[in-house]
Amino acid sequence: MEVEAEFGDQVLFVGVPGLSNDDASKAAFLDETGANTFPNLLAGDAVWEHFGVRQQRTYVYLNDDGTFEQAPYGNLREDVQALIAS
Repeated sequence: MEVEAEFGDQVLFVGVPGLSNDDASKAAFLDETGANTFPNLLAGDAVWEHFGVRQQRTYVYLNDDGTFEQAPYGNLREDVQALIAS
């Protein structure tokens, strides 16, 4: 993933796949998309619920103090640049 390669030394990227309850299907998806280059939590349902995620391709930005912001799928590079700058 290009954005992770660019900002991975400043930001920890963690994926949370959630369309399947089958871990093997999730792992195959990560392999196919190249999203296996950073950590992924396969027990996504509980994580999605904790952060109020209701749809696939949602970004959650977790701050050092435990607060978080949720954003719809958009321009990840621009979002990460803005967060780093703030």
